[in-house]
Amino acid sequence: AGGPTQQSLGGTQAVAGKWTIFDVPLSWVQVLSDHRWSKQFQWDVPADPPPAIARGLGGCGIHNAMLYMRGRPEDFETWGDGWSWEEVLPFYRKSISNQQFGTHGTGGPVSVTSVMSDNISRAFVESCKNAGVRHNHDFNGDTQASREGAGYYQFMITPNGVRASAAAAFLGTGIRPATVTVRPHALVSRVLFDGNKHAWGVEYVRGKNPTNAARSRVTVAANYEVILAAGAVNTPKLLLLSGIGERTSLQRLGIDVIHHSPNVGRGLADGVYAIMQWSSRGGDFERCRLDSWGRRGEDSSYCRDQLSKYAAGDPASVFASPGMSAGAFLRSPYAREKSEPDVQLTLHPWDKYGRAAFAQYGGIASMEIANNHPRSRGRVALRSAHFADPPLFEGPYLRDHNDSMALLWAVRQVREIASRPPLASMFTSELIPGPLVQSDAELRDSVFCGPKQFRQLGRPACDRSELPVNHLAGTCRLGGPNDRLAVVDLQLRVLGVSGLRVADASVMPRPPSGNTHATCMMIGERAADFILKSTPPPIQDGLRRRLSIRLRTAKRRLGL
Repeated sequence: AGGPTQQSLGGTQAVAGKWTIFDVPLSWVQVLSDHRWSKQFQWDVPADPPPAIARGLGGCGIHNAMLYMRGRPEDFETWGDGWSWEEVLPFYRKSISNQQFGTHGTGGPVSVTSVMSDNISRAFVESCKNAGVRHNHDFNGDTQASREGAGYYQFMITPNGVRASAAAAFLGTGIRPATVTVRPHALVSRVLFDGNKHAWGVEYVRGKNPTNAARSRVTVAANYEVILAAGAVNTPKLLLLSGIGERTSLQRLGIDVIHHSPNVGRGLADGVYAIMQWSSRGGDFERCRLDSWGRRGEDSSYCRDQLSKYAAGDPASVFASPGMSAGAFLRSPYAREKSEPDVQLTLHPWDKYGRAAFAQYGGIASMEIANNHPRSRGRVALRSAHFADPPLFEGPYLRDHNDSMALLWAVRQVREIASRPPLASMFTSELIPGPLVQSDAELRDSVFCGPKQFRQLGRPACDRSELPVNHLAGTCRLGGPNDRLAVVDLQLRVLGVSGLRVADASVMPRPPSGNTHATCMMIGERAADFILKSTPPPIQDGLRRRLSIRLRTAKRRLGL
């Protein structure tokens, strides 16, 4: 469901030359926060806090921060047969062309590259070193110790400075095979099964905002299989609407039970954030915005010049940057494994949270502190049997007291880093949570309910909006024959039925140590391999030819 987004995916609302806001790397925060974009291109899922789930062609690849982060070898030790690090690594490599680290992949259609850095980000990496955190030149290295340390991220951005989403790389204009039809503004209402529990097709409704009263339902039959890739919230919702889930709950809603699968929607995992901010000096990064509701006069001359350069195709424009470049992975005393870097730091050399209380400061730097491996789990369930109703979302945020401990430890570690040169002279004062917030109780309140400074601006007494990392996963867990929690088998086939697979973050039994998008692409490549190996030869040959044509076209587009 959802409409066209990037220019190569049919988007027509150009904001910088021919590019739409979804193409411009610097504008990912605007897509998430500006009401004119978020209302149309995010699912409305009522919850406290609500998740940010993309609703548009490309899924989360159209609004995420574009970080490319593979899993660690240890992340896959519990995934099961066929999913070891050695077995999944070729499928990570298959999708990408890495501009700096050729060993990570050179033949795929998704461009991965490093980006320009800035004074504060470089100072952060140096201060980490001075605080005893080792430098890491490649967060995606193959060894056990590859993730821990401080260094510079890589991003899914093309050499000419455009967002390199998987959707644009595989389905964009001039790349999409003639045999592939994409239907925007189409909401699937259920999977269709025959009397033998074989998935023979899907039913969907057209329209930008289809309602439960929609009378026109379109049925599409599958030649061989149906593959769901709606994400960790909407995939379990669709399975439940189709009669695959906990029997009693489905019957209570009047849904015919196709297969009793009690763990559909359970095991919802996500990281959880704490945030920090400082007033700063000596920074050389200015965060520009696109078309601030038509009020171009509010932009600085620098931003207007940078926008002109970007529209003309200059990859050195600030708009070709995601607005960040540096981060770190730390191992807290609360990590469940001795080698696990459970905390991720991401520095934004600008005011990411845009709170008016700090308008008097000339420069602001922001830090996201993520616990990537919390113990808490949530669930996704049905609110009703109506396809257009949002699901029930019970977020996995700080349900387990232990999840906050790693964050409190990390805030103190970041304070230590900020006290070392050269950051010590660039961060002039701590704004959030503030130098007076010291005790565990005070820090925990700042994490659980948001900084007190935000609440003083008229926000709720307990503002949990900054908690979600939005790396949602685990609601349709894959597993072997003895895994009682599994919803799909080790080849991603939905258990209890035939002709139906899942290929998205919902199948992850353990989310990776960091951003999840690269692992989602790996799962997609793995699913394609499973499908090709199980497809009858005539269909298989046609699929292989189409995939080969797609890959050659993508390589030509990247100049490879």
